[in-house]
Amino acid sequence: MPGQLGFTMLDFSNEKSSLLIHTGNVTAASLPGLITEVGALRTAIEGITLGVVGSERLTVFDTTLSNTPPTDELAQVESAWLVTYADVTPFFDDPVNAIPNAGYGKLFNLTIGTADVTGRLLPGTDLGDMTNAQINAFVQAFEQTSRSPYGGRTNVIRITFVGRKH
Repeated sequence: MPGQLGFTMLDFSNEKSSLLIHTGNVTAASLPGLITEVGALRTAIEGITLGVVGSERLTVFDTTLSNTPPTDELAQVESAWLVTYADVTPFFDDPVNAIPNAGYGKLFNLTIGTADVTGRLLPGTDLGDMTNAQINAFVQAFEQTSRSPYGGRTNVIRITFVGRKH
């Protein structure tokens, strides 16, 4: 059964924002690797935000990591990364290719509150610099762990700094 991974971000004002990521199937065999991937993705999210990851949830666990707000007053849920990603799995039974993925090629968005933009934007834009070490680490961890709502593997298309609360 595909899993759902959720993180809750805390900002300086102790406001919360949440994000939800679909994962591959969660089984007894896949769980140890997925737990490692969750840790890598959490670290990558922390590398591109100013807030605190307050909690994480997977369909098989729900762990409170912190209730302590960050000390950086710029850590605000209204400052966010908008992650646009695509489903890149055309068929679920490669190489037979008899089971098409209805989500193939579709774009999806994910918002992560408390964005840390310092040194992470392309000059003169609101676009995340995909060559930045922290942005790149997030992309790698996200693509390793996430699946689209249809179940296909994902590729990050762009990361944009936005000012809104989700």
